[in-house]
Amino acid sequence: MQVWETIVLALGGNAAILAVLAFLAKSIFEKILERDTKAFESQLRAKHDSKIEELKNELLIKATEHQVRFSKLHEKRAEIIAEMYGYLVEMLWEAESFLSPMEWAGEPTKREKYRPAENKVAEFFRFFDKHRIYLPHDLCSEIEKTVRDIRYLIVRFGVYVNYSDDELQDHGVKEKREAWEKGWKTIKEEMPATRKALEDRLRTLLGDKA
Repeated sequence: MQVWETIVLALGGNAAILAVLAFLAKSIFEKILERDTKAFESQLRAKHDSKIEELKNELLIKATEHQVRFSKLHEKRAEIIAEMYGYLVEMLWEAESFLSPMEWAGEPTKREKYRPAENKVAEFFRFFDKHRIYLPHDLCSEIEKTVRDIRYLIVRFGVYVNYSDDELQDHGVKEKREAWEKGWKTIKEEMPATRKALEDRLRTLLGDKA
């Protein structure tokens, strides 16, 4: 074999080895890269899943806290509405008794009923005013109007109860009768609808959708 043939063979053999080594190196690199990529993806997925679970837990905690606060608020509101409704009913009872045209033997006189009727209005309004924060603004406006209307009826007739008809002039007697009749008519004919409207609003606040 000639020298030049030996050189060519040697170079060719080395080239083949280098090619094989290059192929093996590339394969190994690709395997390592694929392994590292999958490992990185797994780590990212694990971190992502962990973060999602963490966020879910935080949202669940906040939702639970909100539900607890809402439940306590609803419970407090229910207590206030129940007590306030009691004051409302007592106020209406006293107003009706005071303005009623019926006067039974042995019962208190109109003069004696006037102050208790006024006091019931004041008691209701004081309780309502201290707890209005638990009620919607528009409902508060409706309640205030109802209280003003009832108090007006009571006071309008009440200014005359300290005087007998004999102590009043003719126009005074007429005004007294008009105030009495107007008060009684409003209490019996108009106030029931107003009361029902308030009851419906209060029931809605308590969760009654009917």
